[in-house]
Amino acid sequence: LKQLNAEYARYAVWFPYPKLAVAELDPPSGLFQCGNVGEDFSINLSCEQSGGVISKVDFASYGTSSGACGEMQQGKCHAANSSEIVQRVCIGQKTCSVPATSDLFGDPCKRTAKRLLIQIQCNPPQNNTYYNFTYLDTMLEDFLDATDGHSRIISFSTQPNWLFKQDTPHIYPDNASLADWGYPVGTVLVDDTMQALGDYYGRLFAWYTRGGFIDEYGRKHTSNYEYNWDYTEIFNEVESEHHMSVEFYTRAYDAVIQGIRRHTNNYDMKYVGMALGGHNEFDWYRYFLNHSNHAPDIPLDMISYHFYALANSRTDPKDWEIFFSQLDTFTFEVEQIEEIRKILSPETRTTIDELGVILPDDNTPGAPQFPMIYWNAAAALYAYAWARISRQGIDVVGHSQLVG
Repeated sequence: LKQLNAEYARYAVWFPYPKLAVAELDPPSGLFQCGNVGEDFSINLSCEQSGGVISKVDFASYGTSSGACGEMQQGKCHAANSSEIVQRVCIGQKTCSVPATSDLFGDPCKRTAKRLLIQIQCNPPQNNTYYNFTYLDTMLEDFLDATDGHSRIISFSTQPNWLFKQDTPHIYPDNASLADWGYPVGTVLVDDTMQALGDYYGRLFAWYTRGGFIDEYGRKHTSNYEYNWDYTEIFNEVESEHHMSVEFYTRAYDAVIQGIRRHTNNYDMKYVGMALGGHNEFDWYRYFLNHSNHAPDIPLDMISYHFYALANSRTDPKDWEIFFSQLDTFTFEVEQIEEIRKILSPETRTTIDELGVILPDDNTPGAPQFPMIYWNAAAALYAYAWARISRQGIDVVGHSQLVG
């Protein structure tokens, strides 16, 4: 990326890898501290924040138990010695680590996937949050270092799914490298005011730009990061992720900006809105670009949307000629969007920040390797796209994607 020397670079940590994308994967849980892991992973518990020790094991089950913190219930499969073992390992300790293995608990149901669920309390009591920047920090550090001196769009596009109402808590992969295509569940926020949504993003951006943040219980978390970047993009392809309506998204866009300002006091940051993945959604542009639909003092610095050429064949380059006619159709769509933008918000800039090709079976393991001339075809499409789209006055066309 450093050698590429791109004028603009977009960093979007996307939902299929929750541990890489979300800083607070589990909701604050008050005086209860909980863990929930699959086999061969460990639950790490700590009362160090209060200077205390683990004083009580409220719940422990190795088997098929489920439920959120404070609402855990045993499943049909349960190792009867679970509580006894966890108490022996953890009671009286400042910290403890309990592996979810049949070597430790025995196997209460062979050939069945099992999980370990634990809930404890500390003495003296402590309020518990689950912020973890282990994976987020290292990637962002590398990206910002590689693009230093260039214009960056940063998008932490994935919202913690516990902000949304769910019948049962979504179980994300313990392995950070495993994809979770079902992560963005829920369509209705738990907090309809959207303040909790704004606060999450405010704390996240304070971590990276203000040296740390104050959590939900008033505790200081220190990062020592004081990064700066040009643009923050708010969410990604929102029509499909959580199935947002334009009215919902517009409120969320405003709430995120207000949250970032609340926690960082940064009024200089510029923002990119929409990041639409669909096409011919002209009512979205008419609504979002109408300043009267936003809270006062909310900027519409930039909008973004995406285009991918599709093919019928993964292996026949002759089929890829259709890339160019699809781009012609998209160019007409760009003209229509530009007409709307110029009427409603002429000062708003545009980035088409994902433009590329998706071949059939790109996400199918074992799919045949495409011929290497694919790279020539994709590059030719991008060159053609720039030649056509730049004439419309579009500010940035982003080639998608270096890593994805």
